[in-house]
Amino acid sequence: MNDWLRLTLPRALGVVLLGIGVGLAGNQLSLRGLPLITPPKPVQPAEAYLSLERAKLLWQGGAALFLDAREPADYAAGHIGNALNLPAQSFAQHFGAIAPLLSPETELVLYCDGVECELSHRLQASLREGGYTNTHLLFNGWTVWRQAGLPVTPGGKK
Repeated sequence: MNDWLRLTLPRALGVVLLGIGVGLAGNQLSLRGLPLITPPKPVQPAEAYLSLERAKLLWQGGAALFLDAREPADYAAGHIGNALNLPAQSFAQHFGAIAPLLSPETELVLYCDGVECELSHRLQASLREGGYTNTHLLFNGWTVWRQAGLPVTPGGKK
């Protein structure tokens, strides 16, 4: 048994190393290869976000359309008053219902929830691809809006 292990273990290790090498080489040559090291997320400057005070003024004046980038279930659980739901993760599926309300000049306030939430960024990118460039991001929108006691539409009971 000792001889078998002594002969098999180096061969198995060789096969594993060969597999790793072939996999890395294939990844490097592929047009859709995965990065071996994930680049850091770019840090957004503070001026990239709309202040809560400015968002409140836009909401009160009816000067902007508020779009909630979260999923429909999260939106249904509660959202900024008069906001519409345009989920970033299923943008193409839901955009048709919102499109008649928009023009390229429409001022849009986009939000999601949580300091790590990037749905509003994704929604902004999708809208900008379609020519809607008058967009503003409300950082941690749902949470800060609700904590400030500003108008919300509460969700139904479960």
